[in-house]
Amino acid sequence: MKKAFPLIAAGVLMLAGLTACGKDDGEGEYVPPDAELTENVSIRFWGWGDAAEQANYQTLVNQFMQENKNITVVYTGMNSQNYMQELRNSATNLPELFYMPDYDFLEYAANGMLKDVSAYVSEEELSAIWPQAVDEYYFNPKNNTLGKSEGAKLYGLPKDLGPFTLVYNKTLVDSQIEKLQLDREEIYGLLNPNIAMTWRQFRDLLKKLDPDPNDNLYGISHYEIEAAIYSNNANFFNDDASEQRITDKNFTDALQFIADLTLVDHTMVEAKNQASTNGFQRFLASGCIFSFMGPWDCAQFWALDDLTFESNILPVPYNGENPDAKSTAWVGSMGYCVSAKASSLKTNAAMRLAKYLCCNEDAQRKFYELGQQVPNIVEMAKDEYVNDTKNLIGDKDPVDRSVWLDTINGFSAEDKIGGKVRPRYYTYSSDWYDMFTEYIDTEGLWTGAKTASQICAAYAKTFQAALDEMRANLG
Repeated sequence: MKKAFPLIAAGVLMLAGLTACGKDDGEGEYVPPDAELTENVSIRFWGWGDAAEQANYQTLVNQFMQENKNITVVYTGMNSQNYMQELRNSATNLPELFYMPDYDFLEYAANGMLKDVSAYVSEEELSAIWPQAVDEYYFNPKNNTLGKSEGAKLYGLPKDLGPFTLVYNKTLVDSQIEKLQLDREEIYGLLNPNIAMTWRQFRDLLKKLDPDPNDNLYGISHYEIEAAIYSNNANFFNDDASEQRITDKNFTDALQFIADLTLVDHTMVEAKNQASTNGFQRFLASGCIFSFMGPWDCAQFWALDDLTFESNILPVPYNGENPDAKSTAWVGSMGYCVSAKASSLKTNAAMRLAKYLCCNEDAQRKFYELGQQVPNIVEMAKDEYVNDTKNLIGDKDPVDRSVWLDTINGFSAEDKIGGKVRPRYYTYSSDWYDMFTEYIDTEGLWTGAKTASQICAAYAKTFQAALDEMRANLG
């Protein structure tokens, strides 16, 4: 684990060295945010995604250029594995507009790489969007704090909110019910979009649907670590990410819950087979009954002509034995951010595209029609999207899209279904997460060599040192 700190330090040196570049480069005359563009301008726009997402974005970019004849957008789509490295490699010449993952936002904002775009968008425009999505892209450079507060500035517009929830193969469920002579009413009573299962209910359900550990069918492809941790009222660190919490019992119990799906129940794919086939690809091939899915995956589902099964989504399970636990999925986001070096003219053009992609009604409608995302516009999401009032989705899965909205909406007194931003959002670097997951892999959590409690206790000092160093770098 010695490589953790040089990686963080290298990122600090690279970005800190570029802080001075975060000024208008003076290309052309000053163009006010509300000015009409009368001259031709070309901008670069970078994003990531699979082939379906890249095709969706090219469609929307083309539509934008049709409506803005004097703006040329050169869109470059990449795969997610290469994107951030390509962005770092281009740090001295960033595209005018680009995706910024929520978990890298703090690093780029704190180092002056992103332009304050507060003047380019009105409160009225922002008020129509999910407030938690907008709040993620505020940053106060005076005290290095995230979120909307006095003195904070807006450094991006939300691309989306992506709740990552449980998905199940309905065709396989029906097949197993018939094959194993199970109680259909009992099974579907648990597959309820409005009531989350407890961990115990979910484990029992998996064993009923997948009783044979030696066949080629698995109950679930994998389990999202954040979903388990959050759904046991635990986290990696305290509220300001200054103190580690990986040794808390709720945290280690959550990790052990995941491990026991394989080690005790034999219903989840073994560690040795996780790398050979991506979990979601295994799900698409009907090799497992459950997996995890975000709204963006709809595009891939709908593009498959040979898909032979129906599917639907559910809230993530929670620990019913913990009175403070609730069903809590992680909710990802990315921002549309503008390079701090962009000239006034190009910033104006880039923000026109960002606002079009983020909150234009026609664009948002096209995005959900293409299976790209839950609409950013709250009222559109709550009615038009969930109920398909314009008949743009038809009979395409999943039917219970309300689960994604319940996850975004958060909790109420009676509601135990909600979501939280990924923990990496709150830290200066996101490398620590990869280091932690690599450590628990190599120490044998998933193979049963050591328990979650043993592994986390051994790693606690290393993790605390990483938190301390990240806070020092941010300061």
